[in-house]
Amino acid sequence: MAKHLAQIHGTEEDKVNCPFYFKIGCCRHGERCSRIHHKPAFSQTLLIKHLYQHPVRLAELQQAATGQAPAAIDEKQTLEDFFVFYEDLHMEISKFGIVDEIHVVDNVGDHMIGHVYVKMADEEQASDALQGLQNRYYDGRLIQAEFSIVTDFSEARCRDYDESACSRAGYCNFLHVKPVPACLMRSLEEDAEEARRERKYEEDRRERKKRRKESGSGGRERSDRSSKKRSKHSHRSRSRSPSDSDGSY
Repeated sequence: MAKHLAQIHGTEEDKVNCPFYFKIGCCRHGERCSRIHHKPAFSQTLLIKHLYQHPVRLAELQQAATGQAPAAIDEKQTLEDFFVFYEDLHMEISKFGIVDEIHVVDNVGDHMIGHVYVKMADEEQASDALQGLQNRYYDGRLIQAEFSIVTDFSEARCRDYDESACSRAGYCNFLHVKPVPACLMRSLEEDAEEARRERKYEEDRRERKKRRKESGSGGRERSDRSSKKRSKHSHRSRSRSPSDSDGSY
């Protein structure tokens, strides 16, 4: 029985645990889902909800605000804006450790739109990143970050989308990950490594300066004690009477 439950865990046959939450870290039913969503206490991966301003959602907001049909989406400008967003995000998250993967989803379903998954090198760095993002804002919106159950994105990604063959378009329940050029990722990784070296150098410099200051302070204290001891000894020597020194007057 236990073996069978282990085999079906996180699959459609599992009537207890939500298979979509298990695979992609979110579910279209949200808190109303009839199955359990196991939220991890620790993870290498962070889910930052609705962080990316998807052009489809921006067009919907524009239409709601103006009551007019939005202009056609400028694909070139949208791509440039996405790359700027990706660079900003990578630079900021890299301050907390080594970034293994960043996945920005292109889905437009309400439960997934704008989601960003960030996988760090280990759980400790992910915890530092999560703490560092608390009560922070991006583009005027409060950042909503949490640990994600997803650590293997091969099961979370839509294979049909990666092959440009998904028939459900943006409403698919598997991740449609926006592609990022390899050259851009390499450049950002090199910049992040250089920034880490510079921070390490500055930390080491401050630590050396602190040790020198503490060492100098300790040296002055020892010198002061020695001076006081010599002064006290000299005072006792001057206070002795001649009879004390040679037995006569």
